[in-house]
Amino acid sequence: MNFMAHVRLGLVMLWWLWAASAQAHLMVAQKGTLNLQGEGAYMVVSLPVSAFQGVDDDGDGAWSVQELDLHGPQIHAQVAQQMRLRDSQGVRPIEGVTLIPTPPDDRPSDPVTQLVVMARFKLAHPVDSHATETVSGLHLQTGLFGQHTAEQQLSFTVTQGAHKQLMVLTPERAEQALFPPAWRVVTDFVQLGVHHIATGWDHLLFLAVVLLGGGSWRQILGILSAFTAGHALTLAWGLWGDLPFSSRWVEAGIAGSIVFMAAWEANRRHRQKQLPLRWRLLLVWVCAMVHGLGLASNLLALGLDPAHRLWSLLGFNLGVELGQCAVALAAAGLWVALSRRISANAMARLRSGCLAAAMFMGLVWMIERLL
Repeated sequence: MNFMAHVRLGLVMLWWLWAASAQAHLMVAQKGTLNLQGEGAYMVVSLPVSAFQGVDDDGDGAWSVQELDLHGPQIHAQVAQQMRLRDSQGVRPIEGVTLIPTPPDDRPSDPVTQLVVMARFKLAHPVDSHATETVSGLHLQTGLFGQHTAEQQLSFTVTQGAHKQLMVLTPERAEQALFPPAWRVVTDFVQLGVHHIATGWDHLLFLAVVLLGGGSWRQILGILSAFTAGHALTLAWGLWGDLPFSSRWVEAGIAGSIVFMAAWEANRRHRQKQLPLRWRLLLVWVCAMVHGLGLASNLLALGLDPAHRLWSLLGFNLGVELGQCAVALAAAGLWVALSRRISANAMARLRSGCLAAAMFMGLVWMIERLL
């Protein structure tokens, strides 16, 4: 079967991959600060207008002056209901809410696309900004996420004197503890690592290509571990140093790694060459380093906390490994089920078609990211 026939066989994979995000690690615009001092927690945060319900009357994705005047009380009410700071005694009162409509930076006369919210939460107990220990028992929660993919993360910098925490809220993790202990950081980032693998289309496609290469379960486990090791190396580099790489080229490189690995596996199987396992491990490890750069270049958007660098890295990579193993088990179960129903020749054609489709999809992503 020639290459074009393989492509046609694998086109069915492209329909669901095409809808996936072409940029897996974009930085978000929504940012905020929460400063604990004395009897108050002072918040400043920029929110997308699409996070609010019943305000955008004409549905253009922005607020006009008329819409702001008409729905001002409704906007205040949604801020009070959806932006919460709570402790063991319940939700803390929010006071002095000030709303500052913000039009696009390059078009100040246009309708509002972001809303800056300034507010004060009244704390149950005064906070000493000079204390050596941070407060405990406080949780920040919000439901004000935008409707677009790039508006689904809200980054906060929490400070208490010299203490600082970076926090990222998402619809899946809409509530987080302020200054959590190390064990909580590990468990949180285990969940984040699993979620990253489950929703990272480029990582899932790369894993699929690697799994299509076949091998024993020990070889597959070794390959998955090599991917995690390479991923962790450049992620740690980003935690402890500055990366001199543009995210544009990194994202294109991630797509390119899919193209390269799929072509390499397809060529290896076409020539029926059994290369030593160490060569596969080395290639996966190198490609995984490129994938890790995509995370390391956007640490703030990912939510890795520099106050707990080692624990964050440990938990995240443990989550990545668990997520990869779950994907591998699911894929292996599906492949075994298919192999019992169709012939070996049909399975070989299916494998070739899937690799061809992966090459095509990776090439599409690479061109899209470069342009």
